[in-house]
Amino acid sequence: MLLQRALLYLRDFMVIIACLLAGKALAALLPFAFPGSIIGMLLLFVLLSMQLIKLHWVEQGAGLLLRHMGVLFVPVAVGLVAWLEPLRQSFGLIMLCVVLGIVLILATVGHLYQRMNKQ
Repeated sequence: MLLQRALLYLRDFMVIIACLLAGKALAALLPFAFPGSIIGMLLLFVLLSMQLIKLHWVEQGAGLLLRHMGVLFVPVAVGLVAWLEPLRQSFGLIMLCVVLGIVLILATVGHLYQRMNKQ
């Protein structure tokens, strides 16, 4: 029973890792920089959508990763502590960029929405 469950998790992780490695390989072939993990996740989504990969092949392993996602972000949070002072010094500029980005996105979406509804 325990061995069977371990093998199921292993299968799930191998499918997820295969998609990750394929995404990294595709990212290396691209002429521009793009995260291989994102390409791998999109590849996994497409394969699941086309039912080339069955959901039950990755469901338990992905569930395990999602349950422990908080623990997986601990190294990132610890790494941010090292950058606390530079972030504090640039906080105003960062907030300005965030606000300007939101305003630009809202203006663009509003303009496109009005343009599409004229027709």
